[in-house]
Amino acid sequence: MTRRTVRQRPELFRRSDSPPVEQENVPAAKRIKVTVYLQPDDVVAVDELQIAEFKRTGKKPEKSEIVSRAIQLLRQSDS
Repeated sequence: MTRRTVRQRPELFRRSDSPPVEQENVPAAKRIKVTVYLQPDDVVAVDELQIAEFKRTGKKPEKSEIVSRAIQLLRQSDS
């Protein structure tokens, strides 16, 4: 017998009158999970950037997106 995961049974966890939730199609190769250790001030800075962008755009970016942008800017400045 094969067990179905929660992702295969989303109807269990959504209201019957709400539309189905579509998941982002992000290829697995585009994002890699890593663990990094940051200084407390760095964590606060990422949080502040996240809040500032939310206030500006109405959308809350993922922290990984903010860190990725910072890395790209650093790479550009080294070129």
